[in-house]
Amino acid sequence: MPGTTEKSLLPRPGRSVMVAAGLVAGAIALLGIAYAAGWLTPEAGASAGSAPPEAGLSAAQPMWRLLLAIAVVCALATLCGRLARLIGQPPVVGEIIAGLVLGPSVIGSLAPWLFDAILPKEVMPDLGLLAQAGLAVFMFTVGTDFGHDRIGRDRGAIAAASLAIMAVPFALGVIAALPLYSALAGPSVDRLPFVIFIGTALSITAFPVLARIVQDCGLQGTRLGSLAMLCAAAADVLAWCALAIVMAMIRSAGPGDALLSLGLTILVGGSCLVVLKPLLRRFADRYAAALPTPILVLLVLGLILGLAAATDLIGVHAIFGGFLAGLVLPKGSVPVAQVAEQIGGLNRALLVPVFFASIGLQTDVIAAVSQPAVLAAGGLLLAVAIIGKFAGAVPVAKAGGLPARSAAGLGVLMNARGITEIVVLSAGLSVGIINHSAFTVMVMMALVTTMMAAPLLRLLGPSLRDQGATDRLPTGAYASGDATRAIS
Repeated sequence: MPGTTEKSLLPRPGRSVMVAAGLVAGAIALLGIAYAAGWLTPEAGASAGSAPPEAGLSAAQPMWRLLLAIAVVCALATLCGRLARLIGQPPVVGEIIAGLVLGPSVIGSLAPWLFDAILPKEVMPDLGLLAQAGLAVFMFTVGTDFGHDRIGRDRGAIAAASLAIMAVPFALGVIAALPLYSALAGPSVDRLPFVIFIGTALSITAFPVLARIVQDCGLQGTRLGSLAMLCAAAADVLAWCALAIVMAMIRSAGPGDALLSLGLTILVGGSCLVVLKPLLRRFADRYAAALPTPILVLLVLGLILGLAAATDLIGVHAIFGGFLAGLVLPKGSVPVAQVAEQIGGLNRALLVPVFFASIGLQTDVIAAVSQPAVLAAGGLLLAVAIIGKFAGAVPVAKAGGLPARSAAGLGVLMNARGITEIVVLSAGLSVGIINHSAFTVMVMMALVTTMMAAPLLRLLGPSLRDQGATDRLPTGAYASGDATRAIS
């Protein structure tokens, strides 16, 4: 119809097609002449004595396999985490179990072909690198959730209680570890760093997991819940200090090197808190709102990984650098806090499950339980871990005026170890303080003590929640809700 026809891109399309066909025919004829003249045939000696290069995978293939492995790991972790929630457990319990399922304990033993399909050898180095990055960012989220300024007026009592709750299981763990040295120690570690490490591992409380348990059990904001969170935070800082000492001892060639590593650790930590933290606060106040989000993300990641590399370089472990990054981050800046939360959420969804998978790859439950000495050692450490936490927490709580049920509830909460314990065990395994059998039974200890918390709190009854509903800590005391983002 007039006025509706579109203009042709080529006013004479038929003639254009004819010319194009003639050009293509000419190009084909030219190539045919070159071939007939022998110009395109390989020279006789060109392939003599030389084999064609061996075909290999392109870069796209390993990237695809890595993406597939991450997808399977995250899907299984999510599924197991939701199943754990259905039975009244923190999601981290299911995610730890997902990591065990992926390793030699289950799939590696029952279906090796499936294990090779999910986690082929070519992606293992990349998964290990991602797991270490996830571990550093996880420790960063732990650091951002810790605030010493929220303790309130009972600083001295809480500090003393935290010290006792750590000291009792630490001392019992050191004594219990003495006869286990030959069965659980790494091949070249001395007895002293081994027993100190075991004592430290048994004194751990999972600060982020505890926050989730407190919330799920309705104890958020109550005196018991807030006290447990504060004691867990303080006790874990003491445990990190003890772990730093062990790492300095194990990585040094002698007492002088160990003292140098400890001195450098104190120097780096003090410089971060005294110098770097105020500088970052001023920078955030002036420039954070004007910077694009991608630049802020890069700066925060640079802070995390830079401090992780620094602490690893001075002879402790990268996890301390991640923790320091969380402590010095200017949380009062809204843009920076939002970026930190986004990084933590992405890490929680992708890299923490990869870390659990890496733990599962190093954990062989079947091999460990088939050794009577290792199984007995694991049972002993489990009993000492439980007894130590209750023996430290219950008397302190009773003496502080808590009723018997609340005092027992504090012992139950402080006994949960979760991912924080696994982080410590992973660090110990990586530097050879413990062997794979010890790692396996202590991962199971962390799992059992975490799973105990919710059922025991329900067994103690709703009086714990009712008792704390009108008996809260003073204004400014720590509230556990923010910490659930780290591992909930």
